[in-house]
Amino acid sequence: MKKRIMLLIIVVLVGAGGFFFWHSNQKTTIEVPSIDEGVKNMMTSKPEDFLLTFGRSNEEIQNRRSLLKTFIQQKLMKDGNIITNYLPNEEQQNVATGHDLLSESAGLYLLDLAAKDTKGRFDVFYKRTVDTFYDGTQFSYRVTDKGVKYDVNASLDDLRIFRALIIAKANFDTTDYDEDIQDFTEKFIQHSTNDGLLIDFYDVKNDEKSQEISLFYLDYRTLSYLYQLHDIDAKYLQYQVNIAKNGYISDEFPLYHQRYSYKSEKYLDGDNINIIESLLTIRYLAEIGEADPNSLEFVKEHVAKGTLFNAYDLNGNPVDKNQSAASYAIAALIGYFTNDDELYTQALSVLENFQTMDATNVLYGGIGDPLTKEVYSFNNLMALLAYGF
Repeated sequence: MKKRIMLLIIVVLVGAGGFFFWHSNQKTTIEVPSIDEGVKNMMTSKPEDFLLTFGRSNEEIQNRRSLLKTFIQQKLMKDGNIITNYLPNEEQQNVATGHDLLSESAGLYLLDLAAKDTKGRFDVFYKRTVDTFYDGTQFSYRVTDKGVKYDVNASLDDLRIFRALIIAKANFDTTDYDEDIQDFTEKFIQHSTNDGLLIDFYDVKNDEKSQEISLFYLDYRTLSYLYQLHDIDAKYLQYQVNIAKNGYISDEFPLYHQRYSYKSEKYLDGDNINIIESLLTIRYLAEIGEADPNSLEFVKEHVAKGTLFNAYDLNGNPVDKNQSAASYAIAALIGYFTNDDELYTQALSVLENFQTMDATNVLYGGIGDPLTKEVYSFNNLMALLAYGF
């Protein structure tokens, strides 16, 4: 009798374990009307397809780029990492400040090194990035100036690092990064997607996944490479392209909602629409030929007038008329990816106004407030990428 009971318990446990294993490995059931040709083409892309073309900017822009890179290396580097702000901030904040480190900064700088620098310098900074941010599962989005890693990642930051490795593989014609690309992205798919659909973050300490995706996190080209590598169907990529395109607010205000909830199937916003987030959404859509013409026209019009304000309400009224260098840098990238030389040139023309060109100022070559010495790494790194073409 006891043997029968034990056998029954074992059968139940094995059955339950099998059910949970089967359930945990099921893909989310999604339906898309069709797969666009552009998405199909992305799913056959190679590392060489990530290489960029240069030669659009002039000698003056390249001089500004050189000064900017020198500023970043000399004033925003600490122990081989890029600090968030030039000035330290001793108070603990909800967002990274002072000499805290961000994987965002590391990823952006790696993109520049992969495309425009030497393999040696790329490898040094890449090793430092892994040593500083990687926790064995993912890249922590933030490390304090005391070296404490936060327990969550930011999926876009991870994608930037992966894209930099893909570009470096092609540009330096090497297989040195293949093992890392395979290992890092396998864990990324496991933890930073819900059955193949990108999410904002994974909390490694609590083993919890976000149930939302920020539209500006959707880097379709890099995702397509990961999906090929890990045998994920193209319909998952198409589904996410559709999420972004359907997040378009209106023809009257042709920017994009901030986030999408997979659970409620609704778009979510904060109090206002952040211009940088919407511009990044447009930038990634532009790269694959899916940017709405009205969005592109909005960017062109406001770049020409110098009125890319930081934030708008949902009716399109500006609520923060301050402006960021990063906005015009991203607008320049949109010009690059849409082959719009006029937009690219105009965006750089405005961007130049943010750069300190007074050789007697400590911020010489950098982008920040020459009086208060307020400097943000994101502005400088986005400008470095924009100047690169």
